Amino acid sequence: MKKEWLAAMALILLSRCIAFAAQIAEMPFVPLSPAVMGQGDCAIATAQGYDAFFYNPAGFSRGNGEFMLTSATSWVYARPDQLIWQGVLLALGRTNPTATFNFLNSQITTGGFGVGSAIGFGIVKGGFGLGAALILDSLLYGQTMLGMTGDLTATLGFIGGLSVPLYIAGMRVYVGGDVRPMIRIHAPIQNASAIALTNAIANGTDIGAALSSATAVYGSAVGLDLGIIGEVGWFSFGLSIRDLGGTTFAYSQNTLGSVAGALASQGSLPAGSPPSDAYVIPMDIGVGLSIHPDLGTFAYFLDPRLSMDFRNLVGTLQGSALLWTAIHAGAEIRLFNLFVLRGGINQGYLTAGGGVKVSVFDVNFAVFTRELGFYPGDQPNAGMAFNADIKT
Repeated sequence: MKKEWLAAMALILLSRCIAFAAQIAEMPFVPLSPAVMGQGDCAIATAQGYDAFFYNPAGFSRGNGEFMLTSATSWVYARPDQLIWQGVLLALGRTNPTATFNFLNSQITTGGFGVGSAIGFGIVKGGFGLGAALILDSLLYGQTMLGMTGDLTATLGFIGGLSVPLYIAGMRVYVGGDVRPMIRIHAPIQNASAIALTNAIANGTDIGAALSSATAVYGSAVGLDLGIIGEVGWFSFGLSIRDLGGTTFAYSQNTLGSVAGALASQGSLPAGSPPSDAYVIPMDIGVGLSIHPDLGTFAYFLDPRLSMDFRNLVGTLQGSALLWTAIHAGAEIRLFNLFVLRGGINQGYLTAGGGVKVSVFDVNFAVFTRELGFYPGDQPNAGMAFNADIKT
């Protein structure tokens, strides 16, 4: 009887701890693709090949398949015009710590400043998809430099999925899903560490030392994705469910310096204490529509496509996001089967980009703005991205 009473009390205490634990929203496992972002971040109804890993697994059985030998992407969160000018000054040797600090101050207090990169590979063939990617992302933000905070995230993920084509009432339908085991290190950068980091960037000192005392959470999770894409003539539509039911990480916590030291010396993550909060990638349900006119032989010279996505429908219905921030629309025009021009509207902000594909080499760039706040204009975060792929 005593053991039963103790077990009941333990369950009550555990349920109360869970009830009072905060749920922290983790960033989704999606690289910032310039080919997608340039056209307003639309891909749900058009995903195929390597893009299907991150936008809609139904795309695994579309097209002729793809072998992505290497996909390398880099991006910077900053005003593109100011970032380019800062780069010119740096190349000419006409910058100094004060000027760099002023540049960082301008970006951090008007939407945020950060850098990121991703490298991945994958093969999509016969409806099967198998790939992996390492995604690094960072952001510093705040109304003032003295009050800024930030985030640093590194995620290694593996994706395996399957898609099958069906014919329903004369319509071609692709249905797919994937499983995505991940290992992630997430360091929420508190104010003192954020200030130390900006000083290190401005003065060219050791960034690692500035972040070593920051608390990091780290661990693993397994995400599930489902998707449908239908095709009727010029039109295609899609439904994507990313992180079905929400993807919860089993985290431990320690200092970022301890995590880095253990990885360098042992090749593994260190032991740590469990955090009090729950870290979850929220489920994202989105729908998309695309119009791709069939221009026949003329398509070699001019091949246009229009797309529109409605994303984060769960947050929109729950009231945690406005409908306007869920809208993505864009266009892509291929010229001579070589060049591509893109433009769109992402959460109320203009995007633009382009690219060129020669043999197995595919290069793309984009400038964009995304909304990190609740409503358009709340926290607009501008940036630019560059990507180079080797694929067949």
